[in-house]
Parts: sequence; C-alpha cells; structure tokens
Amino acid sequence: MPSEPARTTDVAALMLEYGDRLVVGAVRDVHQAVASRAFRATRVVGSRVPESLHDAVATSIYGAISGVLRVSSGTVRALSARGVGRPVESSRLGRGVVAAVNGLVGDELRRLDDPQAITMAIRVDGSDVPATGWPLREAFRDATSHVVVFVHGLCEDDESWNAMRKSQGSTYGERIVAETDGTPVFVRYNTGLHISENGKHLDALMRQLVENWPTRVTRVTLVGHSMGGLVVRAATNHATATSGTWTGLVRDVVCLGTPHAGAALEKAAHAGARVLRFLPESRPFGTILDTRSAGIVDLRHGYISADEWEGQDLTARWGLDRIAAAPLAHAEYHFVAATLGATRRHPLSAVLGDMLVHFSSAAGIGRSGSIVDGARFEYLPSASHFALLNHPRVGDWLVEWVKASARERRAITASIS
Repeated sequence: MPSEPARTTDVAALMLEYGDRLVVGAVRDVHQAVASRAFRATRVVGSRVPESLHDAVATSIYGAISGVLRVSSGTVRALSARGVGRPVESSRLGRGVVAAVNGLVGDELRRLDDPQAITMAIRVDGSDVPATGWPLREAFRDATSHVVVFVHGLCEDDESWNAMRKSQGSTYGERIVAETDGTPVFVRYNTGLHISENGKHLDALMRQLVENWPTRVTRVTLVGHSMGGLVVRAATNHATATSGTWTGLVRDVVCLGTPHAGAALEKAAHAGARVLRFLPESRPFGTILDTRSAGIVDLRHGYISADEWEGQDLTARWGLDRIAAAPLAHAEYHFVAATLGATRRHPLSAVLGDMLVHFSSAAGIGRSGSIVDGARFEYLPSASHFALLNHPRVGDWLVEWVKASARERRAITASIS
C-alpha cells in the first residue's frame, strides 16, 4: 500500500496523462487518416508538397500540445509528492472517483504503483481496517460468530451498498444487524484487476479475517453485487484448490445481478472495438475502447479462473473457452436477477436485461445449461442493475436466508442435545 495517500493533484495528473495518450492521440490519428485520404488528389498530379507541408505543421502542433500535457502532468505529480492537494479519499465524492478510476484502469495503476491504486481491504466508515487482531476488535466490538461479507461490483466501493438509503430507510448491513445474528463486513478492492486475481486476494483476506475475528467464526455468508459475485466465486474456487479451510464455514453465497455467463455491455465493447478498426478514420476510437481494464474484459464471459485468460490477448479474440468451477457442495447458492421491464419477456427486459446484465446470465444460465447446479433463483422485475444494491425485496430475501442459516444451526444443536 502506498505510504502517502492519493491526492487531488494525483487525479489531475492522471487526467492530463490520459488526455495526452487517448484524446490528443485519437484526434491526431483521425486527422492524419482524413488528411491522407484527402491528399490523394494531389498525389495523382504528382505533387506531395501540400501534403508534406500539412504533415509538418500538424506534427508540430500535436507535438506541442502533447508536450505541454506531459510537462503539466509531471509538474502536478511533483506537487503531489510535496503534499500539495487534498487527500482525494477524504470525501465521499473523492472515494467514488477513485473507485471508478480503478474500475477503468486499475490494472495499469497497480503496474505504475500509482497512489490511487486500491488494495483490497475490509472497510469501516470509509477507511481500511487491517485484518489483524486489535484493529478488528476495535472496529467490530459487537462481532458475532456469523460473518456476512459484502463484495461490491465494477467501479463501485464499500459505500455503494448505502445507495438509496434515505428513500429505503435502511441498508442491507443495517438490516443484518437489526434482524439477524450476522455481522456485516464490507470489502473494497481494485475492480480493474483480473477477477481471478481479486479472487486470490479475497481468499487471503478471508483466511486472515477468520483467524483474527474477535470471536470464533462458525458461519460465513458471502454477498456479491455484479462483478462481486464473480470475485466471491473466484475466491472459493481458489481456496478449494489451495486447501483453504475457511470455505468450510460458508453456508450461503448470494449473487446479485452477477454476469455468470458474461456481460452484454463488455461483449458490445469488444465487438465495437473490432468494427472500429476496419477504417483508418475510426481506428483510434477502437484503440480507446481497447484500453479498458483486465477486470472489464473478464466480464465478457464471466471468467473467474486465470487459466481462462492467461497467455491470451482477450482484447484481440472473443474468448469463449470456459473452465468449470465446482461450487461449494455444502453451500446454498442464491442468484438474483432483475429486469427493467415488468416481465422477463418485456422488450426492455429482452434487449437490456437489468441495464447491464441479461436475465439469463444473472440467473446463471450459460450456453451448456446451468453454470452452478442446484443454485436457487429469485427474480426482481421493474428494477435496474444498481437497484440491487439496496432494494427492500432483496433485503427481505437476504434476511430470510441468513435467518434460515440460524434456524439450521439451532435445529442441529437441538438434535445433538
């Protein structure tokens, strides 16, 4: 984790860098492609002088603009290193911006050791909580033995679960505390990394959490929204492969609007990037689309294992190969799908699903059938993808599933005694 916090000056520097690379670069390349086509007439009559003059002027202008942006970026970075600029995560807006930036280019931020790169952590009140003894005891003084872990989706963060709190009157976390024996734990992570990598990080974090929790953990419920559901499945998959013991405590895996069979928006972005590359004038825009993060690319088919993408350029190929990931045999899987329309067959539902994920993908139905055999399914009509972050009906289901787990434990205890 960076020793210094990311500052508003770091955000400004990043904007300047991407402005140079993508915006100026795209405008320059489109200009060059259009000019090259326009100057064909002068080539026919045997004179390249106008084209040469144009190219010299254009090169100098774009070079000057790019140079100014690079110098400005370096200057702003230097100011940040000197402590100039407000810590960007000191406000809710700033934390939201950092989460969004990580979703878009988080893999590159991590490679560059940028202070804006998020490191997976447990979060309380907008701050990281180390998964060690004293910090956990201080942050969770009323900890119970049933841990309910919430994992957000792409470009979101731990505070995204507070969406619509005023209109709904409460959040899932608050309802878990008030109505069940569970203790909610919220996780934040860099959604621009590969889903399989975040799965490894979550596996490691869960091992620490279970080992250092203030009281002995007897049950774990995992709740993931969108990409978060894939990260949860990647974590249990990795833990199973590496003999992790914490998965033995998992009794419920809840996936809200999770693109188990892929996200239509990423598929459209991939197809669009390929189409844009056919013409020189549109090729730069295809390049912009191809700068999306590894995490976004993984969403095309819901990849949760490194074996599905390792050694391949998924921005250059469709990537249909899937590797089966066995679910936890002792856990109940609950898949919740929403649609914008009032029914599954409504035109809006058929075309857009919940706005980002199609119904069949969220329901865990792939090309060869069910992705997780035995998964239970719930349907929420007339709701968007982000409504799943805090919806009263989903809250009722979640409370019921957690309570059902408690009833099971009491039944088992009663039968033993």
